[in-house]
Amino acid sequence: MNMNLYIIWKWFIGLGLLLTFLSANAETLTSTATAPTSTAQHGDPEIQQKRLAFIKNATALGLIKSINDNSPITRVRVSPKFISLSTDEKEDLLNIVWAYYKTADPQKNVVLVIDQKSGKKIGEYSPANGGLKMK
Repeated sequence: MNMNLYIIWKWFIGLGLLLTFLSANAETLTSTATAPTSTAQHGDPEIQQKRLAFIKNATALGLIKSINDNSPITRVRVSPKFISLSTDEKEDLLNIVWAYYKTADPQKNVVLVIDQKSGKKIGEYSPANGGLKMK
């Protein structure tokens, strides 16, 4: 059973990354070809929907327990399943969360990683500050 979950997770991450990279590339090409509009400032709605679907799937798989976005910093409460992922997998997942909330609010630069059990900060993700840093 654990091997099946591992295979599903690998497929899930791979598909999510592929969609995100393709979407990000499409967004870049579109934004350079057209004049800025209010939609461009908030990102492509289709790309945002793909990111949101990815986040919902990660939540359904039990990797993310909750996301608190009521402040200038996004906080992601994660489960032991998330903690057991490789560093690359953690960074890939958090990049999608960061991109979703950063696109919605350009002032957001950091995603804090909060342990579900202790409620304490166990890491942070910010491309501007070197990516993922776990304690």
